[in-house]
Formats: sequence, structure tokens, C-alpha cells
Amino acid sequence: MDTGALDLKTILYAVLPVYLIMVTGALARRWRLLPSEVDAGLMRVSVQLLFPCLIVDRIVGNQAVMSPAPVLLAAGLGFSLVAIGMGLAYSTGPLLGLRIGSGRRTFALSVGVQNYGFVAIPVIASLFPGNQTVGVMFTFTLGVELAVWLLGVSMLTGMSQAPWRAALNAPVLSIVGSLLINFAGAGDTIPTPIRTVLSQLGACSVPLSVMLIGASIHDLWGKERFSWPVALVSPVLRLGVIPLAFAACIWVLPLSMELKRVLVVQAAMPSAVFGIVLARMYGGHAATAVQVVLATTLASLLTTPWVIALGIKWLHLEP
Repeated sequence: MDTGALDLKTILYAVLPVYLIMVTGALARRWRLLPSEVDAGLMRVSVQLLFPCLIVDRIVGNQAVMSPAPVLLAAGLGFSLVAIGMGLAYSTGPLLGLRIGSGRRTFALSVGVQNYGFVAIPVIASLFPGNQTVGVMFTFTLGVELAVWLLGVSMLTGMSQAPWRAALNAPVLSIVGSLLINFAGAGDTIPTPIRTVLSQLGACSVPLSVMLIGASIHDLWGKERFSWPVALVSPVLRLGVIPLAFAACIWVLPLSMELKRVLVVQAAMPSAVFGIVLARMYGGHAATAVQVVLATTLASLLTTPWVIALGIKWLHLEP
């Protein structure tokens, strides 16, 4: 891959469809083609059925995730980088006038957790074809999931009331189960017809979920009181400062090429919409989560292609 303008064009072509699918979801909501009443059911189908099918299809038999050591490293990085992001945002909160009870913990959760799944997957799949890099991404997101539930939600509820069992959700169990199949040397045992079904069902999960994200953003637009400090600082942290920790890991640690590529794309992602759901479910400050998600998503329209392009160029990650 040439590291000039062609790089940026290629990356734009990989990133832009994701945002266009979000816009499609927002328009579907506006035109009443996707009423809010169906959101919960569709998201359950996506997260508990379609997404696990995608995970199994991309991990089982994937040569990049056949041994425990690289898997533990990837999951450990997923957990640690989210923890670093949360800690940085939590420390910054008082400078923005955020206190515990008025948005500080929610700000930390929302800024610290990037959109690690449904937005990142199509970008990685487009830039780095084949199952290997996407499969490695799922081992990274295993650590992110654990950080979200063990650190993020417990920060909102308090350690004694944290719903830690929720960390054992369908995607996490699918990742763990698929990895155990690989570690047992049974990665080639899935019959072709079943593999085809898994692939076809899994292919539905990403566009459906990204459309629902777009519809949710449409619903949130203009519904909460605007806070300039939160809106300005959250993109700086999520899309500018926190990615430096990802870059440092790539430079310092002996990582596989696939994991390095995953880190570059993950570093460029805006805050996860899931943070709003968690804030509303577990007593957080939902208005702050909405501000962070909207601000980082809008800013990422400009920053994401550049962060990925510069990361691939400077860190020598060209396919």
C-alpha cells in the first residue's frame, strides 16, 4: 500500500460506509421505517444470536488465535487500555466541573470505552481482508467487555452492587467457547453447512447493529442540555490523548501484526453508544453520556480516517 494520498482514500472508503449505515438508520427512524418499539428486540437478536455466530465464524479455526499466550495478551491489553482511558477521564472530570453524582463517573465510563465492536469490525474487515485480524479483534474485545462490567459498571453502582454476572453475556461466552475449541485442536471440525449458516447469520449482525446505533443517535440529538466543556474535552481525550496509550503499546510490546492493526483501528473509534445504556440502567448521569457519545461521534467523522492512516504509516502496518 502506498503511504501517500492513496492511503487516506483507501481508509476513507473503509470508514465512510460505516457512517453512511448510521445515517441510514437515523433516516429510517425519521421516516418511521424503524420505530423505536422494535429496537430492543432487534438488538437482542443481534447481540445474542447474530453476533455470536459472527464470533464463532471468525475465531474457530483462525490460525492467529490458536494458542493461549497471544489471546491473553490481547485480552489483557483490551482490559488495561480501557482502564487507562477511564482513569484519565475520571481525573479530568473535576476540571470540567463534574463531581460524583453530577457526571464524573459517567464521563469516565463514556470516554474510556470506545465503540469497540460494531463500528470497528467493518473497518478492520475492509482494510485487512480475511478472518485473522477480525478474529484477533474479538480476543481484544474480550478484555474490553470485562473492563466495562468489572470496572465501568462497578464504578457507577459501587463494588458491592455491581452486576458482575452480566459480564458472562452471549458474546463473551461465544469468544471463550470458540477459543477453547481452537486450543483443543478442534478448529476444523465444524461441518461446511453449519459454517455457511454461521457466516450468513453473522454477516447480518454488523449492519443491523450500526443502523440501530444511528437510530439511537437520532433519538438523542438535541434531547439533553448542552455542555461545552464536556463536548469539547471528550473528543480530545477519546480521539487524541487516549490513542497515545495504544500507540505506546504498539511501539513497546512484542505484538503480532494483527493485534497492532486492531489497536490502531480501536484507538480511532469514538465513544460507545452502549455507555448511554449503562448510565441509564445503573444510576449514572445519562445526559453526560449522551454529550460524550454525540461529541466524539461527530468529531470522529474527521479524525478516524486520519488516525488510522497515520497509525498505519508511522507504525508500518501496511497490508
